[in-house]
This record gives sequence, C-alpha cells and structure tokens, in this order.
Amino acid sequence: MSGGEWSGGRLRLRVEQFAPVLGDPDANLRQVAAAQAAAARDGVDLLVTPELALTGYDLRDRVHALAVRVGEAPFPALADGPDVVLGMVEMGDGFVPFNTALHLRRGKVLHRHRKLYLPTYGMFDEGRWFGAGDRVRAYDAGGGWRVGLLVCEDLWHPSLTYLHTAAGANLIVAQSAAAGRGSWEGGAEGARFASWKAWEHLAVAAATAYGVYVVVANRVGVEGGAVFAGGSLIVGPDGAVLARGDDLHKDRVTADLSLDAVARARRPYAHARDEDPRLVLRELARIVAEEEAR
Repeated sequence: MSGGEWSGGRLRLRVEQFAPVLGDPDANLRQVAAAQAAAARDGVDLLVTPELALTGYDLRDRVHALAVRVGEAPFPALADGPDVVLGMVEMGDGFVPFNTALHLRRGKVLHRHRKLYLPTYGMFDEGRWFGAGDRVRAYDAGGGWRVGLLVCEDLWHPSLTYLHTAAGANLIVAQSAAAGRGSWEGGAEGARFASWKAWEHLAVAAATAYGVYVVVANRVGVEGGAVFAGGSLIVGPDGAVLARGDDLHKDRVTADLSLDAVARARRPYAHARDEDPRLVLRELARIVAEEEAR
C-alpha cells in the first residue's frame, strides 16, 4: 500500500519522533523526506510527524516569515513514498498564520486541519502568534479508513474527539509538541515525566470509549526552557498501548493497524453506535441560549 491508496483494511503506521531544527524548514524537510524513504523500505503506509515538524515550535514572531501558502502540491520532496502527516505553519487568507497538520499523499494535500485551541497558559502563548482554526472534519483516506486530525491542545478538548467519532472516524491522529512537566517517576516501565500520564489517559480513554485507534505523535529536544517529553503513543481500539516512543530521544514508533481490530473492539461495547448527536446538538443549543440570555 505504500505510496498509494490504502486498501484491504490494514495499515502500517509510524510516528517519526524527532527534534526539528528551530526555524530551518529546509533542514527539517530533508529529515522528513529521509524518514519517508526509510518508511517506504519498511512497508509503512502512513508516516506521522510531530506538531510544527517543519519549523520547530518556539517561533514567536517568526511565524509570519516561515508561514507557507498551501497549494495543491506544496511539498514535491514528499511526492514519493507513503503518506505523510506534516506539521507546519500555513499562511492563510489575510496573512494570518495557522498551526496546521497536512495529510499529504504523493506530495498533494489530501486533508488539512488548522489547530483549533491555542493554549495561553503556563509557558504557552500561541494565541498571540497564530490564528485559530474554525472547523473539525473527519475524512476518507481509502480502504475503509476514516481519519480525524488534531493538533496538541485539541486532544484536551473531548468535544473534538467526539465530533470526529460522530463523523465516523476510526483513526484519530494528534500531533503534539508537549513539554515534560513534573518530576520523573520510576517503575517497571522506566521513568516518565509526570505530565505524560495525562496524555496517555486522554488517548486511552478516547480509544476505549469509541473503539478507535488514537495516535499521539510528540517531539523531543529542547527549545528555550522547554524539554519536550517524547513518549509518542499508538493506542489500539481496545485501549491497549501498542507502541510507545522513548522519552528523551529520537525514535520511530510503528504498529500495524486493522479495521478487524476496530470491529472486535466495538462488539463488547456500543458507545459509538448509541451516541446521539441530535441530543447533543439540542442540549448545546439550550446551554448557549441560556448563557446568552443571562
């Protein structure tokens, strides 16, 4: 399936966990292209990079200089090999930069997702530099796979996961640039940043509740005062962690996914089947109307 339409209900997915060179898109594009070539040799169908993999994270007012207008085929260097989910700064209408995840197939844009929730707490000040996206869409990627993209903070808003699953997604891919916070915790599985527990809980809960695959593609490295926490995850539709990346170092996290596993996970539970978007829509409308009336 590498480099073409997905088929057969099976998918080999890899997260390329690395440390982008801050402010150097050319160097980062070379890294992604090399990772794509390696993925092709390994029979990978979808390569996922972290948030802002093309530029690095701590850009501040450089976002305008590094923003790219996305045409039909914006990255010809990625035209050969498996699909790539690439994190980059997109220049939108009105010269507004967006933190964007692109799903590229043969170098062309299959789907784009602009980060919706821009954190402005702690070390984060994204709302100062980026425009916020205004839509969330699941999309068909072929072979029965329906995908939903999220970027970092988006995963912390369960309404977005709900919207993807209500639209039929069976694979949710979340790029992230999550910094490690809190003390290390030792144990049988080794040491982890305390903050990473929450990310794993979010991914496992979404996968278990709706019977979907959830992927968290995080980065490593240091920028400014932030140490990025690695630990990229691929979670199965039964909530089991299928693969996990190193916490501090570059890593390749790979797993084989199947729609048969999605079907098996949904047999003991019926949460996705029984969800009622009309009920949610009605009650949200009531809540908004009551708030506006106050």
